[in-house]
Amino acid sequence: MALTSPPSKVRGSMVPLRGMQLLCCAAVVGVGVHVGVGLGHRTDTARVAMGAFEATHQGESAVDAALQAAGAGLSEISVVVRRNDTLDQIFRRLELSLADLADIRALDAARQALDRLRPGDLLTFFTRGEQLVGLKRPLSLSQTLHVERNDTDQFVANVEEVPLQRKVVTTGGTIESTLIAAGNMAGMREVTSLELAEVFRWDVDFALDLRVDDSFTLVYEQLLRDGEVVADGNILAAEFINDGKRYRAVRYVNAAGKADFYTPAGVSLRKAFLKSPMQLSRISSVFNPRRKHPVLNTIRAHRGVDYAAPTGTPVRAAGAGRLEFRGVKGGFGNVIEIAHAGKVVTRYGHLSRFASGLATGSRVEQGQVIGYVGMTGLATGPHLHFEYIKRGVFIDPQKAMRRGEPGPPVPASERGAFDLQTAPLLAELNARQSATGAALVAR
Repeated sequence: MALTSPPSKVRGSMVPLRGMQLLCCAAVVGVGVHVGVGLGHRTDTARVAMGAFEATHQGESAVDAALQAAGAGLSEISVVVRRNDTLDQIFRRLELSLADLADIRALDAARQALDRLRPGDLLTFFTRGEQLVGLKRPLSLSQTLHVERNDTDQFVANVEEVPLQRKVVTTGGTIESTLIAAGNMAGMREVTSLELAEVFRWDVDFALDLRVDDSFTLVYEQLLRDGEVVADGNILAAEFINDGKRYRAVRYVNAAGKADFYTPAGVSLRKAFLKSPMQLSRISSVFNPRRKHPVLNTIRAHRGVDYAAPTGTPVRAAGAGRLEFRGVKGGFGNVIEIAHAGKVVTRYGHLSRFASGLATGSRVEQGQVIGYVGMTGLATGPHLHFEYIKRGVFIDPQKAMRRGEPGPPVPASERGAFDLQTAPLLAELNARQSATGAALVAR
């Protein structure tokens, strides 16, 4: 018998959830009817579909079994969380019982998983008529929250764990335009390309140093669920050839369980300062004591570096230190100043806003997001003005930050374990190098 989904009483744009299957029960005649309803504005269909896949492709759960046995008359309503949504608001829009919501929130596992909603999250509600039967929410790639109404009319909740498999793969590419584009051509997700830039951020300024024909090799994990690749995992080893110079990194998990990147010789890739306070941005103006000011139209020293980027782009602390100033300062507009060891101060100007949780005197870690690009103060467009000041003297940040000392090496007591962990990873890099025949300048 062909069945059609009943019309939904929930107002909002319809979102087709492809791949959703009609549930059937071999023992009793009954079919669960799936209705996909999107409650968000202009929701991206592909994003919703992926969310639906994550919500449903978790194997046969207790909720699924209950729905199969329950027979006809069941509906599945998929809700994409909107900005500032709360569970209370969603229940009211769906005209679901607020008493049921209170009972669900009384369950520790459910309350912890449902109280913090993010825009784009997918919630799936199972109803029979006006009654809520259960709900699902994916918590991660390997975890899904299930809430169901049991035979005694009480709600129970559990978090289902679906183990992920890890597969090590090797890939590589050549820069023709951007690192992101080259990574896409190599089959990497964008987040992995950004992580590759993070690995080498102390040695390569991806805003200034990147060259056409630079190349990379990457050994990394892919995460699989039921045999399907669902995400990229950790970078295990990497090589980046920049302007003929070769940089290599291997991931090592030390005796305390902490992972970090080192050269094949066991030297830390970390340095006192990052090469750049922003990821993959563009330098629009360099350090120049005789530059003509673009707003004032007078010769005025440009005592820092300008990084052009869209408003709202995150700005990171170039080094660890103490927040010395946070506020408005003349032509810099919204500015942050951080005091570092060695009587060094870094200054970040023209910010659109500051990161939350920062206060004068607070500790700031290297790479921590401290603010967002803007054009406050005297600025002709959105950019970050970045300065490096040592003992009151302005120094070209690009030169100063190249001279940073590396962090602690692998301890001598762990060198054997380091070699054992990293030898197969270096072998993968070498095999790729031999296959491509790349001409390298060792560094």
